[in-house]
Amino acid sequence: DYYSPGEYWIVKSNDVHIQGRYLPTRMTSGLAVTKIVAIGGPVLKGRKLLIGPRTAFLDGKPILQTFPSDFNEAGLLTLRLDNVGELLQKGRQGIAKHIVHINIVDGTAEGLQIQVNRWTQPSEGDYINVKVSMHQRPGQDGHCGNFNGDSVDDDRLKVRERIGKTGVPTEELLFETKTPVVETDRPNINDCPATKLDEAKAYCRAKEGGKLIPSMACLVDYCFSGKGSAIPG
Repeated sequence: DYYSPGEYWIVKSNDVHIQGRYLPTRMTSGLAVTKIVAIGGPVLKGRKLLIGPRTAFLDGKPILQTFPSDFNEAGLLTLRLDNVGELLQKGRQGIAKHIVHINIVDGTAEGLQIQVNRWTQPSEGDYINVKVSMHQRPGQDGHCGNFNGDSVDDDRLKVRERIGKTGVPTEELLFETKTPVVETDRPNINDCPATKLDEAKAYCRAKEGGKLIPSMACLVDYCFSGKGSAIPG
């Protein structure tokens, strides 16, 4: 889990560039979720594709504006918006699906496919789920890991050590603007080891009345000050 707001590398390789914008919604108690995915790099020949919960843009021009719909760019990519596809999140059964299927058709892409599930429930706030299917690429790293066959390397703390903690540098950004990622004296939830963060989630859910997503404040207090200091948000 990566909970801090900002724009981050999901996949960073020599030719495939995939970035995500993470922000909180009204239901996430200050924890960031994926709001927009941006795809670019040499595999798209310098073009830029952005997919959000309600909009899609290729080089700033809106596409997939009706439901269902298709978009094709010869020799580059094909997109399909429909209600057919895998649920990428628990608890979504019974909710109408709006899924964007992205296929990079350039010969060097080797079957690169991306699925974006859009969720726009008024009670939750807009966000997306993203699944990337791809072969290993030269120089690969990012929040999806470095694809070297060693899952230990894909631990959140190790990924942050390699690619940094303040998001994509402005000069590498696929988005128009950069969300400030401020390093302060207060501990960052992303520096909490995975096992301890799981313990914190369970403890804070119970302390906060069983709500699905515990507060950022309670999680941070548990992770860095101990159970006795974790105050419900």
